[in-house]
Amino acid sequence: MLLSQRLRKSFLPLLVVLVAGLSVWLFQGQPDKGPVVTPQTRSVADSFMENFTTQVLDEQGRPQYQLQATYMAHYADDDRSEFTQPQFTAFRPDGQRWTAVAEAGRAENGSEQIFLDGTVIIQRYPDATTSANLQIRTRNVRVQPADDYAETDQTATIVHHDKDTLKAVGLQVYFRKGQVQLLSQVRGIYAP
Repeated sequence: MLLSQRLRKSFLPLLVVLVAGLSVWLFQGQPDKGPVVTPQTRSVADSFMENFTTQVLDEQGRPQYQLQATYMAHYADDDRSEFTQPQFTAFRPDGQRWTAVAEAGRAENGSEQIFLDGTVIIQRYPDATTSANLQIRTRNVRVQPADDYAETDQTATIVHHDKDTLKAVGLQVYFRKGQVQLLSQVRGIYAP
């Protein structure tokens, strides 16, 4: 009986150390799961900003693109941001810039893709001192900022120098190249 009491006394601390060590080992093996999303926090903004501007620079330190909005809310459950009155601006090294203004918008996966929702007006400015020489009116534009690219499958009206007008269904805009590709049902009116 004396021997069994001694075994229990020496075995108990060893068992506690073993359980504690096993617990630490199991805890360290768990992957980081990010923010905890519960039914109460789903679709609830975890941060917001008013009248914000964010700008991304290219390798030479020049502005590549900029995003502004009157309001932005971020949602951690699916890492999306929603914008009120967003304005996306793409800058070219030659001074030309393109702007796209919408009623609302959202970004997914950080700013990998920006969706401009509702009525969207895209304008091209030849340089910083002149007014727009090309205007595109359309709806629901998807922008890929890193690729200097935007597209829509909606009807678009393009006005060049306030006189020439083109209508098309679907278009692609390559900001850096300064190109607009019309996808289908193109009709045009050219002023002399």
